[in-house]
Amino acid sequence: MILELLSAGYSFKRIIKAYPSLTEEDIKAAVDYAVKIVRNEEAFENVAPQILK
Repeated sequence: MILELLSAGYSFKRIIKAYPSLTEEDIKAAVDYAVKIVRNEEAFENVAPQILK
């Protein structure tokens, strides 16, 4: 949810206003966690055309 809100252009301040139980540290922790997960992923672009050959 936090990442979706950030992706939609919400600021930390706006997210905290909408969800007062969250802190700036909570939002940063969500972003840090996502970075760690994505860092270990490989991106494959245009794989389907190569498989179909």
